[in-house]
Amino acid sequence: MTAKKLIRTPVMRAAAAALVGIVAMGALAACSNSGESGDSTGSEPTEVEFWGWVPGLEDLVDQWNDENPDTQVSFHRMTGDDGQKVEAAVDAGAGPDLVQLSTHALPDYVIAERVVDITEYVSDDESNYTPASWASVSFDGHVFGVPQGIGPAGMMYRTDLFEQYGIEVPKTWDEYLDAARALKAANPDAYIANLSPSEIGQWAQEIQQAESSWYGIKDDAWTLGVNDAGSQLVAERWQTLLDEGLVTTEQMWTPEYWALVNNGSIATISYAAWFPSILAENAADLSGKWAVAPLPTNEGSDNSGDSGGAAVVVLKNSKAPEAAAEFASWLNGSDDTQEALITVGGLFPSTTNGLASPALVEDQEFYGGQPINEVFIDAAEHTPATWVEGPNYSAIQSALLDEFAKVINGDQTFLGALDVAQAAGIADLEARGLTVSE
Repeated sequence: MTAKKLIRTPVMRAAAAALVGIVAMGALAACSNSGESGDSTGSEPTEVEFWGWVPGLEDLVDQWNDENPDTQVSFHRMTGDDGQKVEAAVDAGAGPDLVQLSTHALPDYVIAERVVDITEYVSDDESNYTPASWASVSFDGHVFGVPQGIGPAGMMYRTDLFEQYGIEVPKTWDEYLDAARALKAANPDAYIANLSPSEIGQWAQEIQQAESSWYGIKDDAWTLGVNDAGSQLVAERWQTLLDEGLVTTEQMWTPEYWALVNNGSIATISYAAWFPSILAENAADLSGKWAVAPLPTNEGSDNSGDSGGAAVVVLKNSKAPEAAAEFASWLNGSDDTQEALITVGGLFPSTTNGLASPALVEDQEFYGGQPINEVFIDAAEHTPATWVEGPNYSAIQSALLDEFAKVINGDQTFLGALDVAQAAGIADLEARGLTVSE
């Protein structure tokens, strides 16, 4: 196998070439399902178990089951550490048939042979997906998942708080810092944002905005840039906000976090296009008090960021990979599912039919009637193509989050955290037998 066939964009070509040349993609692409194939051969329906986290999936699963009596899907809503449970289960020979997965994690799943090559089942779907999203699930012409949305970033903000205190909505990160200080001076109990030590996506989107990447390729070896100039820029920004007491530091997704959102302690939340529906669900009483603006920009740049997309993958122990892939294809790409995935699931679509859906730019009552996805469409058009997916994203993420907890406790700085994670990432790659270029 060669890397010449791989992918359309320079970033994905580099990532895929590395997976081919550095980690023996030929062997990885040959991994196969250990169970039986396909459909039910008797009167009993084929059973498929699906784990995911997007809001509204239960209703879509019910719709599929009503329309497809021969293949019945059971759904488990993922929370907490369910992602780690899936990895452990698959490695032990068990696990569900299908799981929703961050595309950041897919290279590791391919290397560990946790996923099935589903090319033969879904190759006809390619034309319905953006080139970048399809590339994110493909390596050397082999497809290992069905894309499920991308994550262009925006800034949700409390319109009433900004109006009450006469603060302009910030367009740049310098203005953001000024707004944070003005808000704190006006109301000591109000904070510009919550800095969660456990949420890497908010960090990653600002790294990409700064045209940085954890991974790169040089002379058939991996390079690592966890502490590069772009990451240092982000680190210094959030260190200032933390040191001046301008942010809260609650763990995201907890009841305590949502209490801060609902009581007016948090004025902005910068995150991906899938987050607004989650905010509306968990802060329903604040309808009409939130709006969405572009992610503040760095000086001299109009770049936005992206926290990464997701995919639905068929796990290697599935006894019905064809049926599982057929459901994943329908769920993510069918004309019948796009509106629900957008309006209920809060996904920003990776499909051409999703991007063309009128539902994508509908006015949102919770956001004061604003067609908020216009902001995210613009963000997608201004996200630099600099991010390279690599083989130990989860290891680097864990190292960073461990250090971020120390930062919050005052025992570390963000710049120091980057250096520790950089060293840990290099050590992990080398322990895997991969070549790392300094």
